[in-house]
Amino acid sequence: MLSACSVDSGTGSGSGSGGASPKVIGNGLTEKKELAPFQFGGAAGEVPTSIPKRIAWANTSDAEFFLQITRSIESAAKSRGLEFVTAIANDDSAKNVEQIETFLQRGIGALCIQPLDANAQAPLMKRAIEAGAAVLSLVTPPSTSQVVADQYKVGNAQGLAAAKYITEKMGGNANVVYFNTDTIEVLKARHQGALDGIKTAGAGAKIVSDIQPSAITQDGGFKAMNTILQQHPDVNVIIGGDTYCLGALSALQAAGKVRPDMYLSGIDGDEQALAEIRKGGAYKASFAFAYPLMGYAWGQFAADWLEGKPIPQVMQFNAIELNSAETIDKYQADMKAVEETWKNSATYFTMLGSIRYQDREQFINYAA
Repeated sequence: MLSACSVDSGTGSGSGSGGASPKVIGNGLTEKKELAPFQFGGAAGEVPTSIPKRIAWANTSDAEFFLQITRSIESAAKSRGLEFVTAIANDDSAKNVEQIETFLQRGIGALCIQPLDANAQAPLMKRAIEAGAAVLSLVTPPSTSQVVADQYKVGNAQGLAAAKYITEKMGGNANVVYFNTDTIEVLKARHQGALDGIKTAGAGAKIVSDIQPSAITQDGGFKAMNTILQQHPDVNVIIGGDTYCLGALSALQAAGKVRPDMYLSGIDGDEQALAEIRKGGAYKASFAFAYPLMGYAWGQFAADWLEGKPIPQVMQFNAIELNSAETIDKYQADMKAVEETWKNSATYFTMLGSIRYQDREQFINYAA
């Protein structure tokens, strides 16, 4: 699927540079360094006049939180007169690469990208930077601006919350399912953090299944949970990403096994998950990242890049535990007002470092 929302198509085509010769940028920053806090209003430098005013979003899934990102990038692009194009690869790496190639051939001023196959994506991301485009990525290098989170800390917070419930509400005894996403390298730390958190509940908290579903979709979670229930019909704690856990909840409902005293928690702040939490049933919490805020910032930073202005090299997320109507109300209000909150968003992420079009050889070539 390739779609576009045209606001101002700009000029130029080919390799993201409008025909200009790519700049030799070397290997960028290959070792982690301490970055100063990003300051809005920094001095502008060279303006990339030959780059199309077009921002591309290489989406890999139609999971709700990715669609939230889509809507926010599109909104920011429209507000700044950029053309917005997007494609969904449906977790198919070859298709994802083909779609990014199409973007580059058409010409882009910015590429927004999330991980699917980092090894296959990396050469295309570097090509985009060489051609002059901003590359705004979710946790994967090379990029001019990289969104990250302390994945161990995120997973550990989820595991500790589940352990607290097991200890206080289940007498320390639980049969736990953990849905991992270990094919994405940077999420292995989240996996370990979650397991370490669960272990604090003691020996009575047994992890009966620790697997990755076949696809990052609710259907993937549904199918995996159906299989697990055949061997472990007494599962009462399920944690992982919201997409997986919502699918697992559907499987429990279909099997007539869902109970309000169960504990399900996800990560990502999926709208459907938040609706379930409001009901006060089995779904107890979601650890949310401000994806709509991130998407809006990406669109704004893409426009800034095309005006020669600095953008942050790193945007570091905080995971917000949403476990009640009150916490959800606050989060949702902020996500609906991204136009007003994205520059004052310390609750949700910290911006670090600074890079402009003219010094793009300082791109980050490591997982920040």
